[in-house]
Amino acid sequence: MRLIKKIFIITIVLLLILSCLSYIDYFLVKTKNVVPKISLKEEKKEFIVYKAPFYKVWYCKDSKIIVIGGYDDPDAVCPKNYTYDNGYYTNSLGIKISQRDLELITKNGIYTSEMVEAMKDNKSLNDAVYVASLYGKTVYKKIVDKKDNEILVDDNYLVVFPEFKKVKGIYDWYYDEEDETQIYCLKEKDNEIIYSKYENNSCDKNYNKLKLDAEWCGKYKDSTLVYNEDVIKKLCEE
Repeated sequence: MRLIKKIFIITIVLLLILSCLSYIDYFLVKTKNVVPKISLKEEKKEFIVYKAPFYKVWYCKDSKIIVIGGYDDPDAVCPKNYTYDNGYYTNSLGIKISQRDLELITKNGIYTSEMVEAMKDNKSLNDAVYVASLYGKTVYKKIVDKKDNEILVDDNYLVVFPEFKKVKGIYDWYYDEEDETQIYCLKEKDNEIIYSKYENNSCDKNYNKLKLDAEWCGKYKDSTLVYNEDVIKKLCEE
């Protein structure tokens, strides 16, 4: 009986350790945009699949994009390389899309190449630009110190929100941690995310809720963000 009890306890401890390590691994995947360490790796033509204990990650080889999903989800569709004519790409239905708009909507897999080809008019394109632009601005980055520790001020994280722009010929979301006017205080309160300006080494007491408007919340379902409901729910709650 003692041996059985000891084996049972050891098994429980090992499962707890594995669960903790898996959670930490998942947190790093979500926040640092890295592939999971605790996973089985499977090579495919366009991407690499990492099969973690409770989820899967697709790493697109060409675009270097990471997509997180469940075991029931179909394989991620990696964005393809587009050819531009005078700064515009024309999809299969004849819709002209500027390089900036196309890279904005396909960045991080928010819209797949199939979705791009299915856009039949400028309204579809404008809706996609609206969804991708507003969502991207909410994806904050926590500021860390030299030891990679998150910085706290008055129980708030210091964060910076990104700007989509072209730097050295490359369109992307860029975080300017050197510009203090772009730094904010942020914390979770009552299951919502609130933020305020960071000035003179302190947090402004007037907080705003990090959320998206009703128009956005009605349009995002045509994008891959529909599979990220845990995040979207907070952004769309009244």
